[in-house]
Amino acid sequence: MSANRTRFLLILLALAALLPPLGAETPEEVVNPRRADNSFVSDGGGVLSPEYRALIDGVCRELQAKTTAELAVVTVASLGGQPIDMFAEQVFRRFGIGVAGKDNGLLLLCSRDDRSVRLEVGYGLEGDIPDALASRLLEREALAMLSDGRFGRGLFLAARDIAVQAAGDVSLAIAEPTAWPTEAEPPKPKEVPQPKKKGKWDPLRSSLYFGGGILAFALLASAFTVMRFNKARGRAARARIAGGTPASVILAWIGGVASFFLVLGFGKNFLTPLVAMLAAPGLATFGRLFTGRVLKRKVDSYHLPCTKCGGAMDMVADSEDDVMLSTEEAAEEKAGGMDYEFWRCPKCGADEKLAVKLGKAAKCPQCQRRTLKSSTVTLEAATREHGGRTRTTETCLNPKCNYTKTRESSTPRLSSPSSSSSGSSRPSGSFGGGRSGGAGASRKF
Repeated sequence: MSANRTRFLLILLALAALLPPLGAETPEEVVNPRRADNSFVSDGGGVLSPEYRALIDGVCRELQAKTTAELAVVTVASLGGQPIDMFAEQVFRRFGIGVAGKDNGLLLLCSRDDRSVRLEVGYGLEGDIPDALASRLLEREALAMLSDGRFGRGLFLAARDIAVQAAGDVSLAIAEPTAWPTEAEPPKPKEVPQPKKKGKWDPLRSSLYFGGGILAFALLASAFTVMRFNKARGRAARARIAGGTPASVILAWIGGVASFFLVLGFGKNFLTPLVAMLAAPGLATFGRLFTGRVLKRKVDSYHLPCTKCGGAMDMVADSEDDVMLSTEEAAEEKAGGMDYEFWRCPKCGADEKLAVKLGKAAKCPQCQRRTLKSSTVTLEAATREHGGRTRTTETCLNPKCNYTKTRESSTPRLSSPSSSSSGSSRPSGSFGGGRSGGAGASRKF
């Protein structure tokens, strides 16, 4: 199996293993509040009443107005099985919380169903709020409120303490309400109705069916390879068949991955289809490699049968058959377009010449010999302002042919970087473009 095809299979399997479970929430689904309603609060978890959203947003606005630091408060229903620190860092990076260059952003993330909360700290505030202090800010008053189901009050107190710490010597006008607002009623997790099954699903039997089909396909492909090998005349032709990797191996792996997800989609058993769908294409690959090794051993002992007397012919050594080649044939072998074999029968003295096409040279349109080589040089490199130009020269290496052709072609100009990466082109109402390196603290409640 070639290196490119092996790499393709590994990438395909890796992508299949990394697919997220259906229904999982991702950081890309979190609404950016600055772009949605010019707020600092995103309540995807549905745990904040309008009054608490206004209180928390007021804390964030006071901090930004007095210090330029940006604090975003985000709630989600679920992390979708992802660790909260990774989830928070991706949301922070996507929003760009904090002023570009100062990196003075903060993210307070709360997951309702995972009962987790995290404070993510931007690069510029890591000295003011180290990890240990970030943990204490969450523990001070917020955790007790969150564990009791009072999300609005807990997140307000956490945002207030975080803002005061980030402001340092700057005084913030943040006061507790005289009467705490009513908490929102968090929505209950949605119950997805399970479809009624017409019959009992047997993942083992289904996996065996698919695996057996893949192996049957691989056996037929190997039988076809052996048939082609036996019909081929000449060692070079047989060596190509024995050493090549047929498309059947690639199709076996694609079929295995597709069958795995098909079986998994009808049942909850994971291990059985995984083992079956790895074993079937694995056995197909082993069978093809074993078949190729057996056929390669037969190539070395192969003798071409004589068409006149039926006896076993001997192949003329490469060092001796050069004098038997014509000028055009020698040029084809030198260019890599053809390979010639000469056989001689020791019984009747008959000779036979076999030709095998190679792919290192193309056919010349003038002499029709496979001696055409091409080379390309860059005349002008492409830039973002204009395209480039290249020159391709085709030359026939047949000494009895003087064919040559030169053509120039244009190349497209280089693409410009996306304008969204520039801080000056950031849409109005968005965060300032700050960065985070993963500092902060996470706690369960």
